[in-house]
Amino acid sequence: MSGFWDRLRANIEAKLSKLLDRFEDPREQLDYAYDKLVQQLHNVEIALSRAIAARKKLEFELERLDEKIRDMDEKAKRALKVGREDLAKQALERKLVLSQQRSSLEKRIGSMKEDEEKLLAVRDNLRTKIDLFKAKKEQLKAEYEASKAQVEVQGMVTGLSEDFTSAARIIERSEEKVNEMKARAAALDELIATGGALDLLEPEERDAIERELGKMELRAQLEEELRRLKEEVGG
Repeated sequence: MSGFWDRLRANIEAKLSKLLDRFEDPREQLDYAYDKLVQQLHNVEIALSRAIAARKKLEFELERLDEKIRDMDEKAKRALKVGREDLAKQALERKLVLSQQRSSLEKRIGSMKEDEEKLLAVRDNLRTKIDLFKAKKEQLKAEYEASKAQVEVQGMVTGLSEDFTSAARIIERSEEKVNEMKARAAALDELIATGGALDLLEPEERDAIERELGKMELRAQLEEELRRLKEEVGG
């Protein structure tokens, strides 16, 4: 059961590590920052487009005021020609009002052009920054990928080195066992060659047999001693 929980914990830790690596990946952060800059550029271009459209609309209104001013001027002249000075004054009064409106509108248009120039400068500056950031972003991503690959290679080399070390230890232990078996085989061959008996019994079995044989030898000695005493007594 402990092995199951150890595997489960290792699996959860591996998934969490992978999740954290994904959020901490600088390539994703660079792409996110780049997308933000592009979005800002898009917003500036939309604002610039709306400002130009609004200015154009005011310029059309300015042209209409110019037409009205010319029309009032023409009507004042016609009124004077027919001797209607009162009508000429009314036309001129309307002309002056229209002229004031035109002056105010012209100032607004000038101010809007200044704002457009500022937006144009911001847009061009932002475009330049985006181009530079994109080039730097790709460079950093390439460097990160190269470094990551290098770390992975180093990890593989380290792992292979550890595997080789472990394999070398296994080979060393195997050679020791093989040499030990060879030595035992050589000793048995030598024992057989010299006429010695092979003791195939385990140490515990040999001890039990020796004890039993010792008891039998002791009984035999006792019987022999008893027989000798009987002969002496009988003689």
